Amino acid sequence: MKIAVFGLGYIGIISAACLAEQGYKVIGVDPDDVKLESVKKGKSPVIEPFINEIVSKVIKLGHLEVTKDYDYAVKNTNIALICVGTPSLENGQVDLSFIFDTARQIGDSLKNKNNFEREYLILIRSTSLPGTVDKYADIIQKHSGLKLKHDFDVISNPEFLREGNAINDFYNPPYTLIGCECKKSESIIRQMYSFIEAPFIVTKIKTAEMLKYVNNTFHALKVGFANEIARFCKKNGIDSREVMNIFIMDKKLNISEYYLRPGFAFGGSCLPKDVKALSYESKSIQLDLPIIQNIVDSNQNHIEWALELILKEKVETIGVMGLTFKNGTDDLRESPSIMLVKKLIENEKKVFVFDRNIKISKLIDQNKKYLEEQLKDYSKILVDNPEHFFKKIDMVVITNRDNEYRELIMNLGNEKKLKIFDFVNLFPDFKSSDLMEGIGW
Repeated sequence: MKIAVFGLGYIGIISAACLAEQGYKVIGVDPDDVKLESVKKGKSPVIEPFINEIVSKVIKLGHLEVTKDYDYAVKNTNIALICVGTPSLENGQVDLSFIFDTARQIGDSLKNKNNFEREYLILIRSTSLPGTVDKYADIIQKHSGLKLKHDFDVISNPEFLREGNAINDFYNPPYTLIGCECKKSESIIRQMYSFIEAPFIVTKIKTAEMLKYVNNTFHALKVGFANEIARFCKKNGIDSREVMNIFIMDKKLNISEYYLRPGFAFGGSCLPKDVKALSYESKSIQLDLPIIQNIVDSNQNHIEWALELILKEKVETIGVMGLTFKNGTDDLRESPSIMLVKKLIENEKKVFVFDRNIKISKLIDQNKKYLEEQLKDYSKILVDNPEHFFKKIDMVVITNRDNEYRELIMNLGNEKKLKIFDFVNLFPDFKSSDLMEGIGW
């Protein structure tokens, strides 16, 4: 297995050196003479623990060589890793020109590459937006005259390396991820990474391309959130380190997978109230906390987004399953479902609601008061009997993740071939069938 690595910056030199350390023949490609001379002397062009030792070793063993001749690299390898930079332009747009430059180079080289042992594989390690792999493949086809998935293949293979811990991260990643739609290519890449003991995940190309952006945006969000909490604490004479040390001790909810599943908007008696309170208090003491102060607006935008999707469908009557703010409760306070129903009615839609935890005859106290305030004609909207509910509607919108709703839809909704908006992933494997069409996460 012979591997070309395009770009000998941070990701490139780590990838090239570690793969060469495993005994692969690696050719590093970079236009920068300074980088090339550094590597030829057995020194890394970037500062990173342990990388100099590895580079020195693999250069001496002859496992790694470097060049600016991309044509030579392609003609003497059967796999290429694209590790070039993707910097930001002044307007924030990502600059993919360096990636697409390598596509033209590889395309030109493949056009004249003789003695194909097998299809040439290109793995894009550089952080790049969804759709980059498709554009990359188009460029290669144009420049080489070759056919995708027959003569070559392009795969998304994002890296998850942290500066200062990159060697350990390379050998011990949380998983090896590829966006690949060809079993033959997948098999070769599995073999290439067989020395890494981590889950090997194969997914759709655009999913893999998206993952690095999700990771880094979430990491940035965590840093920004912690720093906003620190500023609020400082203003109020509170030790923010102690606050956050206690916060991260909760591995059940705070540092966990909970609240990280796409779904409908949040509501209830706690989250909206407490976010609003912290936001109000920070403004009252002239403290700008844009992340915290925009959480409620973001949540409201999610409801508006759902409304927009629903209104695009030309149906007479809409059924909403779930009125409480979440499954397993009868609490209606700050329920996003109520907000959605209210907006649908304001848009002159006929709406009926079924919630197995809400019965008109049993509404009392705060629940009844809140419902009267938000939906004055709720008695005409709420339907206690699921059979009657399905007879009235042309489309169902799911806002609570209740497995009983799934069974009711499958048993009672099949006959009407209902359009389904699944905002809570109640049908995770469901796309479409002869009976129903699904739109959701």
